[in-house]
Amino acid sequence: MTRFSRLIVACLALAMLGANVAIRDVAHEPLMPKPNVPVLVTARLAEGFAKPVLKLQAVAPGKYIRKVDVEYEKNWTDLPMHDDGKDGDAKAGDGIFSVRIPANYQKHRWLLRYRVTATDAQGKVARVPATDDPSPNFAWWCDAGPTAWSGSRQPGKVAPIDFPAEFLGTLQSLHLIARAEDVAKSQWDGGAHKQKQQGTLVYRGIVYDHIQYSNRGQGSAHIAGKNKWGLKFNGRDVPLVDDDGVPFPVAFDSLNLNPGQSTPYLPVHRGIAGLDEVLCLRSYRLAGVPSPASTWVQWRVVADADEVNAKDQYAGDLWGLYVAIGDMEPKLLGDKRLADGLTVSTQSGVKHTPNGMAKEDAPKVWETFLNGMRTNPKEDWWRKNLDLPAYYSFHALNRLLGNVDLRPDGNHGYYRHPDGRWAPIPWDMDMTFVPRHHQPGHIEAIGCLNHPAIAVEYRNRAREILDLYAADATDRGGQVGQLVSDLGATLTPKKFAVDWPRLDEARWNFSPRINPKGAYFANPTQGGYFGGDFTRTLATADFAGFRKYLVDFCTDSRPSKKYAPNDGDQRGYGWGYLTHEATDDKIPATPTVIQPKPDAYRFEATAFAGGKASALEWRVGRVGQRGWYELTPHWQKEIAEGRAMEIPATAFAEKGEYRIRARWRDTTNRCGHWSAPVAIHVK
Repeated sequence: MTRFSRLIVACLALAMLGANVAIRDVAHEPLMPKPNVPVLVTARLAEGFAKPVLKLQAVAPGKYIRKVDVEYEKNWTDLPMHDDGKDGDAKAGDGIFSVRIPANYQKHRWLLRYRVTATDAQGKVARVPATDDPSPNFAWWCDAGPTAWSGSRQPGKVAPIDFPAEFLGTLQSLHLIARAEDVAKSQWDGGAHKQKQQGTLVYRGIVYDHIQYSNRGQGSAHIAGKNKWGLKFNGRDVPLVDDDGVPFPVAFDSLNLNPGQSTPYLPVHRGIAGLDEVLCLRSYRLAGVPSPASTWVQWRVVADADEVNAKDQYAGDLWGLYVAIGDMEPKLLGDKRLADGLTVSTQSGVKHTPNGMAKEDAPKVWETFLNGMRTNPKEDWWRKNLDLPAYYSFHALNRLLGNVDLRPDGNHGYYRHPDGRWAPIPWDMDMTFVPRHHQPGHIEAIGCLNHPAIAVEYRNRAREILDLYAADATDRGGQVGQLVSDLGATLTPKKFAVDWPRLDEARWNFSPRINPKGAYFANPTQGGYFGGDFTRTLATADFAGFRKYLVDFCTDSRPSKKYAPNDGDQRGYGWGYLTHEATDDKIPATPTVIQPKPDAYRFEATAFAGGKASALEWRVGRVGQRGWYELTPHWQKEIAEGRAMEIPATAFAEKGEYRIRARWRDTTNRCGHWSAPVAIHVK
């Protein structure tokens, strides 16, 4: 077990013990037991307490016991604990009592719950965790690792593919232990819509017992078969990591799981494996827009006795690939924790009320802003109430990413900074990269663009995103091509002949539950949108084809170079739409940047042409390494006079590739395009 996991276990134990001082330092070792390995449980008793007893409940796979079940309080085995220095007890008489759980209790996929009781001189019994604790027991999960799985994209017609156990270990897993009937009700019974069921979550070997889960969604909640999940962690936050294994800034108290297979209404991108959603949310973040955390997980549901069913590939634990997305909480909306602020979903209302604000006041604060946007306010109002830089990036990326299901009353939210400015939050990204109009494709804050000065600033940012994010399609170029490549690598691990999109296809393509059947990697396929029909074509009918599709959509890939909104041509559509909105024939000319001496960090830009210059802006971006993207400014500065810039050597401290660019801004506040980059390689 990692140091990180040990810390989590310690925190969970402290939270469960609360104010109970009679029994302390409860622990089990090993922390993540393997089958047929004895487990030692220890606990420290306060003075005056004696006769400690470990109460153990063994839960077999397929026989889950919920906290509300009568069996929960009945099925416990008592094992006396001892402090005699024998059978695993470290030292006699030190106040730390021990009991060794025999190896035969440790069975693959079994959940072991336990409690500790002790009695004082008056016969009063203390128990940890307490009876009123949200999780009134400790627990461990016995896991031998995933079993190899085999499945066909169309059983009976296409040969199955073997997915070895080693491959299944390449993507982090989330286990839900639950009753089969509860899972079925949650996912496929419209009469149980959003009803919370009880289960147990296991993540990175740590047990989070008695959580709640339900289906998610509005009109499409039960349509696809592979549906959305919502998990609530019962007051104990889960410290998730991203697809690079890096912990998110804070732990999660809830989690959303999306099927990652395109909207069930128009599943033209089925097989894309959630790359569209994660790419969108990461893009917004790179551009400075508050955006939910996102990554992929392998979802495993332990509801039956058998992990794998040799006669039915759709039975067993493996549910395939899901996109894990955080809620609209300020702590989860950035790579660094944002200041505590009000967050609102335009569909479901207030999501988070900050400290210091009464819950009954939160809707009023939101309604004041919403009504203000609807009064055709003056420019000054927008500048005081809307986070304009975040809005510019949000609106520009909606065009680039083809976010056609966006509308004023849905599929987004807002975060309110402590200073009162609101920033949009993207949400529900499963109908993107579509070259047709559908919903309006904008939010109510678009009204700010009616003011000429604000519109100029928006077009400046739109051109910047085109230059720094949509101009390089290569997989190491630090722009959209690299982000698609970096994210896609998570789902296509090296040294394996199989990948996660193919596994997900085999698991769901012809599942009895899926709707429609056989849609994975269909090529070509058609969808009907409000703006007209669209035929989606992949270069190859596989995940690589989708990766190319996404990059081509966002870059200048159309041979004819003729672009128009709603033209139905997927090639370069997002790039063309954003270029259309960014066009301004009065912008300054694009400068050329040179480095007079290769061994010095002094750079010069060509002279301003036409009109009157206001400033020369300089920036340094990092590219070429995983996690280095040019859209995120590494260093930047502007000068009011001159054409040369001495960039400090500290900007190039790390090994890697850097891009230096410049652009002119005139006295009307119009910015030109960023120059072609000068590349610096630091070895």
